Amino acid sequence: MTSTRRDLIKFGGGAAVGALLTPAPWRLVTDTALWSETWPGVPRVARGEIRARYTNCSLCPAGCPVRARCLGDQPVALFGVADHPFSHGTLCPFGLAGHHLPYHPQRLKQGPVEQAKAAVAEAIARCGAEERIAILDLRPGRTASWTYRRAAKQWKSGTYLAPHRILGGDAAVNLAAAKNVISVGAPLFDGWGTPGNVIAARDKFRLIQIEATESRTASLADTWVPVQPGDELQTARKFAQDLAAQGPTLVLDAGERSEILALNQTTGALGTAIVSRREAPVPDSWNQAAPESQLDALPDRSIRVLLIDESAAGSYIPWSRIEKKLVADNPVVVVFGSSADGYGRHAGFVLPTAVYPEAVDDIPPAVDSPVAMFRLSTSLVAAPAGLVNPAQFIAGFAGIDAANSLRERADAIHKAGRGNLFTYADAKSTPLKDVKADDFWKALNDGASWADEAPVRPAAPILALVASTANATEDDLPLAVLMAEAQPTPGSPILTKLYQESNLRLAANRIALHPSAAKSCGIADGGRAMLQTRCGKLEVQVTLDEGLPPGVVRVPAVPCTLDLCGTSPRAKVVRI
Repeated sequence: MTSTRRDLIKFGGGAAVGALLTPAPWRLVTDTALWSETWPGVPRVARGEIRARYTNCSLCPAGCPVRARCLGDQPVALFGVADHPFSHGTLCPFGLAGHHLPYHPQRLKQGPVEQAKAAVAEAIARCGAEERIAILDLRPGRTASWTYRRAAKQWKSGTYLAPHRILGGDAAVNLAAAKNVISVGAPLFDGWGTPGNVIAARDKFRLIQIEATESRTASLADTWVPVQPGDELQTARKFAQDLAAQGPTLVLDAGERSEILALNQTTGALGTAIVSRREAPVPDSWNQAAPESQLDALPDRSIRVLLIDESAAGSYIPWSRIEKKLVADNPVVVVFGSSADGYGRHAGFVLPTAVYPEAVDDIPPAVDSPVAMFRLSTSLVAAPAGLVNPAQFIAGFAGIDAANSLRERADAIHKAGRGNLFTYADAKSTPLKDVKADDFWKALNDGASWADEAPVRPAAPILALVASTANATEDDLPLAVLMAEAQPTPGSPILTKLYQESNLRLAANRIALHPSAAKSCGIADGGRAMLQTRCGKLEVQVTLDEGLPPGVVRVPAVPCTLDLCGTSPRAKVVRI
């Protein structure tokens, strides 16, 4: 018997049809799925009682309330607190994915703690008469900030430093009172203030966004006014004059340039949309503390020891400005943070700290909170061994006991008896004077927030704004600089990967140019280049973006990398 090719095809086709009609292949698929679920390395879902726990997100100063859905002690999903009067149940993407942060592959878990202690102790001992021990606090207003100020007071040459800010300290923004908002590049809908509060107030004001590119905020504004970088002040002044008679008109600026914020003095915003905010009470014994100083006021080459708390970063100071203040011969720079990025690239010691939601810390009020607040970011997961508490590390050198400082401040707030306590589990607001001290402390640890009463003070001294003169444009720096929006570092592993692979936000080593600007520099998409400003150079990779004007370069909001200088900075890009 001979078999033809036709017979073989018929046999193969019949066998395939027959196999599909038998249970064998389907059983194989089922068994393979079951076997793959038990392979080594497959993540195991936590088991246990499903329950809700409450805390506050510390990834940014907004400090949004959080309801964590937990399996046993493991948080598996984060949500906003729906009935909260300020956040209105909203969380940003970073807040929703915050429980991923402890597992970020780039976080630090070990550091040279003992070596850093020895180096700091030795440097303090040999600090000269004209030399300083400085503490740089990137998120002032916390209880830890008071510990740093108290420590600096104990040293003869101690100095407490914080980034310069006009809004967010004694002066705060009350969006609900604004009829118009003139925003010069401020990302109101992309990370500014408290997201839920901004959304809740949105229908009450008209937004004019003055910006060179159509950002997310510009696309959602009532009016987007595209301008060339350097023309913002003139444009904002025109709108301020036109709108001043219509009611309180709030003027905001992404860089808090004093000459732009000074327009609030003529628009009816002072005392209404910009209000005076007093700080939460502190123990009387803390009042003997060093004042807040600015880096630029220090003499060059005067800092012998610099301790930087980058564990809860807010605003940054460019490293080029810091470096010239350090002594020339072996300064000791210690950075406390969860990543080796940022200032860690310039420090002699980088000590690992706990991250949200491992850390226990308080959160200062956001820029758009018209009253003082006190809330704790309590731990949802245990922190790994070997981490450092920056406040206790620094307090040890000054002979200060900071172990119970959070409780001490809570007791001082309770003693003042002002404001209200809002508990998240039952959405109940209670006057603080009706709450016992121990119950107040327990409520804070279980997820609650205290809000102060609005102070009754005159509006005139709210802002001390001094107009400054913009820097002249140099002919050899043809590109105007636009700063991209900032983001927490490090963020969620998922969001970090998304941003890196999609270029939704510029990575630390990337800049963006219009194709015509890149072509004039001889640079292709993805090409290497040197970004140069009046203060230095930085090697970067170029991304092409047709949404940018040809005469600008968008740079990442990378902390401490390059001082761009001035209210209208200029740069040039050279192919390498």
